[in-house]
Amino acid sequence: MKKVFWIFTSVLALLISACGTPATPTALPTVVLEAESQPAVSSANASSSAIVVPVKKVELSFPTSGAVKTVEVEAGDVVQAGDVLVTIDTAVLEAKVKEAEAAVITEQTKLAYIIRTQVDNERLQSAQASIDRAQAAVDILKAQITQAVLTAPFGGTIVSVDISPAEVVTPGQIVIVLGDLSLFQIETTDMSEKNMTAIQVGQPASIFIEALDQNFSGNVIDIARISETIGGDVVFKVTIKFADQPEGLRWGMSAEVKIEAE
Repeated sequence: MKKVFWIFTSVLALLISACGTPATPTALPTVVLEAESQPAVSSANASSSAIVVPVKKVELSFPTSGAVKTVEVEAGDVVQAGDVLVTIDTAVLEAKVKEAEAAVITEQTKLAYIIRTQVDNERLQSAQASIDRAQAAVDILKAQITQAVLTAPFGGTIVSVDISPAEVVTPGQIVIVLGDLSLFQIETTDMSEKNMTAIQVGQPASIFIEALDQNFSGNVIDIARISETIGGDVVFKVTIKFADQPEGLRWGMSAEVKIEAE
């Protein structure tokens, strides 16, 4: 019992001694907070693949159907505005015009008879309406004849001819591709919709022509009003004009463009 008491007393004494001696405080490291440096704001570049295209180009077709009578040009020919390119055989239409003109004469004869017999005004109006309908049929057929001749809307080079004499064309079928190969521009092919809020007409652009292995400068002159979908991605066509057009450009050459977007 005395031994237990002595152990208890010793432990108590040690505890009192520990509590009575003040502990040396541990120094805390000083943390200095510096102002966070802000990265410099730089303008982003909008990049896209592109192709070289003529400033003026057109795919020509007939608004009516018929058998091709003549093809006046071939690929590579240089033409002027108004030159005849392709014609459709109008023999059937011309026969219909004569028939329709005869119908007009018939209706005019009926009107003259009605006037001589002094019939009522209602019959006069009906006869005049018949003449007007017959004349309208003539006008329509003559218009179709004029549409049977395909002419060049501007001067340029025939790029392709996709029709031959005796073939039958349908409305909207592309038969001639024409382009002015003296002046070219750039059209992007996969400019992402994500860049559209930053691209504006007039912005500078860098153009790399792969075939020429050179960089050229230009400016945005047009942005498509509606998007296209390529491989599931929404893209917009952006048109870029060369500051100085280089020599050696060909329609369809590959290019890469970088637009200094805001």
